Amino acid sequence: MNNWLSKTPQKCWAYSALIIWAALSFMLLHKTTYGIDEGAAHALLLIWSITDNVVSPIVTLGVPDFRVIFLAPIGFLWTGDVLPAKVATILIMSVAVWAFHTWRIRNGEAESALLASGLLLISPLLLEQIDTLSVAAFMLFAFALGAWADQIYRESQKAFGGMYFSQLFLCFVAITLHPIGLAYPLALLWAWYKDPVDKKHQTYFFGGIGASILMALILTLGWSHVSWFVNPIKSLASLLLGPESDEEFGVFHWIAGIGMSLILLLVLIKQARNLWADLLGRTLLIGLAIGIFTGDAIFGIVALATCLYWGLPLLLNKSTHLQGGFWRQRGLVLVLTVFLATTCMISNKLRYEMLQTSNLSPRDSLIKILAEDSGLFLTEDKDQDAPAKKSLRVASQWPALTMLACRCDALPLPPEAKDSDALYAMLQGISFMIFDPRDLANSSLSHNLATMGVGKVETIILEKGGVIVKVKNPAPAPAQSPAPENKT
Repeated sequence: MNNWLSKTPQKCWAYSALIIWAALSFMLLHKTTYGIDEGAAHALLLIWSITDNVVSPIVTLGVPDFRVIFLAPIGFLWTGDVLPAKVATILIMSVAVWAFHTWRIRNGEAESALLASGLLLISPLLLEQIDTLSVAAFMLFAFALGAWADQIYRESQKAFGGMYFSQLFLCFVAITLHPIGLAYPLALLWAWYKDPVDKKHQTYFFGGIGASILMALILTLGWSHVSWFVNPIKSLASLLLGPESDEEFGVFHWIAGIGMSLILLLVLIKQARNLWADLLGRTLLIGLAIGIFTGDAIFGIVALATCLYWGLPLLLNKSTHLQGGFWRQRGLVLVLTVFLATTCMISNKLRYEMLQTSNLSPRDSLIKILAEDSGLFLTEDKDQDAPAKKSLRVASQWPALTMLACRCDALPLPPEAKDSDALYAMLQGISFMIFDPRDLANSSLSHNLATMGVGKVETIILEKGGVIVKVKNPAPAPAQSPAPENKT
């Protein structure tokens, strides 16, 4: 038995561990169409529409981010099913962590890389990002792949080779995913500014990266699915405790978030020079500087990767003394690892228990009500004819998610109107509206609906996640035949 264990290659153990993690992570995923990210729903619906040659209003939502590149093979093979896309995201996350681990081993940090990779994979926030098909896995994948592509290109020095265009493509992909994606092209520009292979290659990269940034920014048009100026303490707390709503964010979450922010600040102070000297570290560092303006979950994931892969070496690289007792023999690392792992596993256990009860977020619960009861709402109007009852067109704050769950035509909310009459004119042909009236972006819409005349709209559902409003469009007046001509 001992001989068999000793002869087993280390890569086999690593792959086995990733397979076990993937299987356990699959158990923590929602198996329904609810709960995924709006941008991911947009990408999947576009792929499915192309695959089945279906005319869909999804094209009215504009160009999706480049998650569509990663999800396209899965969308073509398993059309209409969200679960294969989540499995593919698990695989992409596994490759990203493997690339981070190997990159840090190359820098002589094998021990810390192993611990960091394990703790990163069991983070509740990371599992939540996989479940929602968020950009976190694809972002880390692009960062790690970009660092390796730069190293391979510098070793080959082949102008306009595959690695050159691969880096430009990764710059383009990363920017479309999230504002933090700007970190990779900026880090790459600095690398070729300070340490170019030669002047010719430097010119190639300056021109190519600049063109990629410009085209990606034009394509994204401001990252419509990104929330700006979110409280970063909330995302840092969710690294250990999992995502929580504003109402559930209590004192313990504040303590966890502030503690993680202090750890991040300490790591940045101690490792700033090492981070900036390394392409992958420089990418994460610039990503943190950009992400502070968003403060969302992607910022939290980048902060966690920075703390783990560059923070643990601060503890492990200290000299140890066999006669120095528990604390001199890396006892602090052991206690910290056990504490973080235990906290994450408790949060993941709670997530699994909530999953068994089909617990959904307030937003997804509201969409589920519309998806499951939309036929009941339509049949309330006895005067509607049969074709009208079968049609359903929804104006939604989350059009892609609504379209995915309801399997109906969904459009974005109407633009800001000057008064209620102008708004009602825009709503012709709309059956329902679903949105969050507490969102400041919807304040004008809520005011116009509240002042609208009697008999035009009706509030059907008012929940914690938002409101469902039925639009009572008047029946078109019957066409009148022209009056007969008087021949007398």
